[in-house]
Amino acid sequence: MRHLILFIYSFIALLPLLAEPQGGRAVKCPAVKIEAQRLPDLNVPRSGHVFISVDGEPTLIGGHTTNFVPTATIEYYKNDAWHVVPSAFTHDDGFAVVLTSGKVLIGGGHERNLGIGQSFEVELYDPVTHICEGFSSLDTKRSLAAAVALDGNRALITGNWHHDDAIEMYDGKEGFVPVKSVSCGRAMPYILRTANDDAIIFTSLDSEGVFTPHPLIERLHGEAYREPLLEEWGLRIGYEQTSSTAFIGDEAKGDYSYLLLVENAAGQVAIARVTNGEFSILPTDVPIPMSCEWGVIAYGSRVFADRQNRRAYLLGTDTLQYQKPCDSGRIYVITIDYAQVPAQLTLCYTDILNDYDIRKAVMTPDGDLMLAGGHPKENNFKPTAATWLLHVTPDAQKAVSDWPWWGWTFILLAVVALLTLLYRWMRRTKKVLNPEHTPTVEKNSVADTHLQEDGDTLADEEQDFDELMAQICQVMEDKALFLNPNLKVSDVANILGSNRTSISNCINTQRGCSFPQFVNAYRIDYAQELMRNQPDMKLAEVCTVAGFSSEASFYRIFKTVTGLTPADWKNTRTTQQS
Repeated sequence: MRHLILFIYSFIALLPLLAEPQGGRAVKCPAVKIEAQRLPDLNVPRSGHVFISVDGEPTLIGGHTTNFVPTATIEYYKNDAWHVVPSAFTHDDGFAVVLTSGKVLIGGGHERNLGIGQSFEVELYDPVTHICEGFSSLDTKRSLAAAVALDGNRALITGNWHHDDAIEMYDGKEGFVPVKSVSCGRAMPYILRTANDDAIIFTSLDSEGVFTPHPLIERLHGEAYREPLLEEWGLRIGYEQTSSTAFIGDEAKGDYSYLLLVENAAGQVAIARVTNGEFSILPTDVPIPMSCEWGVIAYGSRVFADRQNRRAYLLGTDTLQYQKPCDSGRIYVITIDYAQVPAQLTLCYTDILNDYDIRKAVMTPDGDLMLAGGHPKENNFKPTAATWLLHVTPDAQKAVSDWPWWGWTFILLAVVALLTLLYRWMRRTKKVLNPEHTPTVEKNSVADTHLQEDGDTLADEEQDFDELMAQICQVMEDKALFLNPNLKVSDVANILGSNRTSISNCINTQRGCSFPQFVNAYRIDYAQELMRNQPDMKLAEVCTVAGFSSEASFYRIFKTVTGLTPADWKNTRTTQQS
């Protein structure tokens, strides 16, 4: 019986493939709709800034504001608001890198308004005190440079725009020393570590702004060389090259692996994997889609890696978004499950949005993508202050099918018909084998054993899930596991001596939801209890005490479950009690 059920479900799963005509169109990338949430605007509209995560806080550094004027400010996002920090200098198209000390080294940028010139100026930003302090100067004045952190609080710096280029090193204290000359100048270069104290440097844009389709690769230690793969697949240009966002390796194991966006002569984009300096194309189950039902997709971001979930993301948008004066369109996110072989791709998309720039993005601690600032209309004189949050985590995605409604209706009717026939067959079989109609068989006979296995399998599984669900609820409530913001399904499985699959399937079958939704229901109930019993407790404290990892997720999940924001729910409760 179990094999028959599995066969039926497998047949249903294959129906979409069987519906494709033989020799017809290629397999499409599955489509998933995601939510784009508008967050509070920046205090200072800006573009030309560096956007990185510092100590878990999305942080914008430098850039220029309205009328192409450099701004001497930093903004960080905390408690659902942007906070301004004055910087020692302006850094329009400068660089920023988080050192091993936790402080941020900031340097270079244009010397004057309108993106003119280069600067020597450097400073350190302390994310704990939120204070900037100028302390030294670069060996070479730079703009559109890049930097990467090395051990010992050091940093490797290279790249320039319309000025001589070279490689220099921050010594981790107060000095910048020249390291070596370069074979050619580069703007916005990638700097990828290949070992504990070595790196390669490359880009497709030289320091004079000329596109070089087959760039030389510079070594920190060694001579420059050409990479054969880049003869066929060129690097995409014009994007901020922050290598740390694309890192998927493990430094402790000596694995320095990165994912980069590349493009061939036909315009097809792909993902290159660079491991310890060795280049290859990442195998994917389908090619990265270059178009969809709404038109051509223009990809314009670096690759963002979520190493915890072993997923990576690539941002794109409708081509209209880059055609003046239009600044609206859908945002597309390619989800890359790079742990799979081949990597599994999913095309995520939003509703039509406006006032955004996909080239200025960062990954949040929750695994979502935040967009802030930029110049959507390709106009440096009118940067935006808009901030968007793209909910790209698996739990936040809402699956969307390419099939028409009648296709799914047909499948549903087919499933109902098959299950009805199966039910009637099981009843007929039991009636034929009933002791009133057949000779008595010994209880321990082989025939009786097989009958029990076939007829009672589903009932046994349901009974097992009932018992397991009761155990899950008991340990969740007795130990208050939901108060742990980092709780995983594997934690519950280890406590109960079970496994992830059984726990997830049990919750899905018994409660009709995922594990995160199940845990969040406990957290919402506990948060409501706190607000009822301790009305003076601040919502930020309620969020932390109830086990939520951030206020943004607390507000979003609370409203999804209750239909109200925490503040509205609390006010409504207060009004009812009055």
